[in-house]
Amino acid sequence: MSKRRRCRFCRRLFAPDPRLKERQKTCVRQECRQKQKCQCDKYWRLCHPDYFRGMYPQQREIYGSRAQYRKRYRKKNPEYVRRNAAFVKKCKARRRQIESEQVSSTSCDLRLTVCSQKGNVSITQVSSTSSDIFVTVSQSDV
Repeated sequence: MSKRRRCRFCRRLFAPDPRLKERQKTCVRQECRQKQKCQCDKYWRLCHPDYFRGMYPQQREIYGSRAQYRKRYRKKNPEYVRRNAAFVKKCKARRRQIESEQVSSTSCDLRLTVCSQKGNVSITQVSSTSSDIFVTVSQSDV
């Protein structure tokens, strides 16, 4: 069994995973792991300062800007354009249908379905706020 160690950040004792041997520096708490990851990333960027420099201009030279790339892609792939247009049309129709089905609180078309096995149910009061409708229901036994 491996020795227990202190976490580098919270200073709590933890039993390191035997597969990691001496490499595990933190306990399993999410905050400590995030701090360790940030520290490692910062160290890596210090050691490799030029790694990300020069990539974007090189890619932009090859592919152009995003807008140019999309324009060329759509021109080369008319099937994608057709399929996407159909998808957007279907989504907009679905949204319009949902909006038309919604009933406003001032509408006289309020629908209420009440299932009761014991007698008569009647609505005694209806009130509303900007987002909710409150219904007071009374039940009389038959």
